Amino acid sequence: MFVVPLLVLFLIFFAYPIIYNFIISFYDWNGVSPEKVFVGFDNYKKLWSDPVMQRCFKNFCWIAVATTLIQAALGIVLASFFIRKIKLSGFYRILFYLPAICTTTIVGTVFSKIFETNRGYLNSILRMVHLDALCQPWLASPKTVLGCLIFVNIWQWTGYSMLMYYTNMLNIPQDLYESATIDGAGSFKQFIYITFPLLKGTHITLILLGVLGALKFFDLSYVLTKGGPAHATESFSTYIYTKSFNTFKQGEASTIVVYMFIIAMVLTVLQLWYYYKNEKEE
Repeated sequence: MFVVPLLVLFLIFFAYPIIYNFIISFYDWNGVSPEKVFVGFDNYKKLWSDPVMQRCFKNFCWIAVATTLIQAALGIVLASFFIRKIKLSGFYRILFYLPAICTTTIVGTVFSKIFETNRGYLNSILRMVHLDALCQPWLASPKTVLGCLIFVNIWQWTGYSMLMYYTNMLNIPQDLYESATIDGAGSFKQFIYITFPLLKGTHITLILLGVLGALKFFDLSYVLTKGGPAHATESFSTYIYTKSFNTFKQGEASTIVVYMFIIAMVLTVLQLWYYYKNEKEE
């Protein structure tokens, strides 16, 4: 009886939407009309060969790889500095973590002023130092716009990676470092052979979080570019929004959600396999 309320909430707010979305993916429906036309797997076939959908998948791969690896690298470097308890390290940790607690909408609005072509702060600074040749239409060119979004995403979430690494570094026994120092191992070798391997769990966690974050990438892209220009920053979520509320193709939008669900399930299975493998080894 104690479990029943939780089970009811789960069925209503989690299980039912997933099942209903899966059903709708087999229909041609505008999301409003009471009439739905059954089309079978036509939506899946259409989106599989859709150039925009392929672009969404490429953008997902770029965002997932670039942001995850760079954020993790910067996070572990910053954590390595702060773990040494340098002067004002507490203040610097807070400073680096602040962007992570800001809403992405605010972050996107701020950076839209920075990357704006004519009066943006970045181009203004470049003109001020006589580097006019480097000025770019940062958010209007397909060549630079995805890189700008990746940069902003890294800027916002590097502090989170840093805090994760810093917290787990505190759990590493100091005896290991003392023994390594006695054996003549320097700071670099201690990092390579002690710190980095013992943070394996943190590496995996940040990679999974980064990939899932890239899969749900929406608000930053929508605020800065709305998926443009020419679908250069289109993500699964922005394309779902377009299909649902701009072109009223709810069946196709639900199909994209199913594709996302499959990718998320594969990542979840890999995560569970990894944790099960570790537990078995331990």
